Parts: sequence; C-alpha cells; structure tokens
Amino acid sequence: MQLSFSSLKQLTVPIVAAALIACQPASKANLGNSQETEFNTAYLEQMGFVVESHQAAPMGGLIEVITNQGLVYTNIDGSQLISGRIYDITAAEPVNLSDLSLNAMRQRDVTTWADSTIEYAAPDVKHVVYVFTDPSCGYCRQLHERLEDYQALGISVRYLAWPRTGLTGSAAKLLEQAWCADDQRQALTAIKQDQALPAANCEAPIAAHYALGHKFGVRGTPAFVLPSGQLVPGLLPPQQLLAELER
Repeated sequence: MQLSFSSLKQLTVPIVAAALIACQPASKANLGNSQETEFNTAYLEQMGFVVESHQAAPMGGLIEVITNQGLVYTNIDGSQLISGRIYDITAAEPVNLSDLSLNAMRQRDVTTWADSTIEYAAPDVKHVVYVFTDPSCGYCRQLHERLEDYQALGISVRYLAWPRTGLTGSAAKLLEQAWCADDQRQALTAIKQDQALPAANCEAPIAAHYALGHKFGVRGTPAFVLPSGQLVPGLLPPQQLLAELER
C-alpha cells in the first residue's frame, strides 16, 4: 500500500535498545560494497527472535533482518532494534520498501508449504492464492460457501490453518481433525458447517501453519497471500480478488 506524503509524516517508528549479554555469536553482515562488519544475532535471540537471514537495509547504517516474527531492522552490530517501515520518498508518492522485502519473503516461504495445504483447485487455473483459515470465523465460512465462484474465475484456493484462539483452543482441534481426515476437502467443509468428525490421528501441520501466519503478519482470518507475496487481510469477494490478482 502506498501512502501520501501527508499521511507519511504521521508515521512513528518505535525504537527498542536490546540489553547486552555475555555470549555473542556473530556472523558477517552483508553490507554491499562497504566494509564487512560482525553482525551479532545474540541480542535478537535473547528477545526471542530466530534470525533466518540478514542483509544491508535500503537505509544506510541499518541491517534488514528476517526473523520468525517477520521483518525488523537493527544497527550494524545488532545491539539496537527498530520495528517499523522504510519508505523511498524520492518519487511522486512514497514506496514502502519494507513491504517489498516482506512480499518477497512470503512469496518464497509460502510455496514451501504447498504440499501441506488443503487445496480447492479451479478447473482452469489462472491464479493460486493461499488463505489462512479458521472454522469458527464467520467470514471464513462465507468465503468457503463461495468457493465455486472463485474457481469459476480460475482461482485455486490453498488453505493454511490459523486458529485465532491459539493452538490449545477448539478451532485448532477442529483444524487438526480436517487435516488428518482421509478426505481433507470434505472434512474442512464439514467442520465449517458444524458437522462432527472423528478424532484426529496424525501429525497435522497446524502449529507450523500458525507460526508461519505470525511470521507473515497475520492478525485475523481470512488472510490471503497473493502470488506477489502481498498479504491481504479480510474477506475478498471473488470479483474483487480477481481484480487484485490482475492489477
């Protein structure tokens, strides 16, 4: 999403200084043409982040870090943390560079989970979207009731599990039952219609999907991940979704 200059002026970026600790595992930070500097992951790890990758940020003097909790920025030695977005303001409208990095991460990561989704494929596939879903969510049920309308437009839907009440709630147990069923598509439809299913008896990927959603920035369901990697929260009717996909 692009913002006007007036709205951009209202943005604030909270800065948190991480506490120092004794043990400091380090790796080389990729700073492009500048001199390599030791990038210390220990401060982030103490705060509960799992660092997956890091590189020079678009803004000089910062490191862009992809973690299990999404995108953050640190200074070069990893001792200070910025949670926010970086914008290129050289054009007529600001460009959210952070979103571009997040889209690339989602685009890459979501495809690695394709085999663990429950897919409702279109007869003539033109687009494939991933949707984080919860059987207790009314908007998720509305989306599911219109699956044939999405499919008629050439849109295949691949569902990922995202129980809004967490992994110990009733929605997580229902999702586990659907993913463990012999006919997953029929089972997912059943739990969204409040039909009973047998108890789950498999290692379902519910926890992994839930963690992936948090990493992507999911805060509710349904949440679409488009082929571009863009995360779109909320219910998108079929024609509106098609317009987004063809923009």
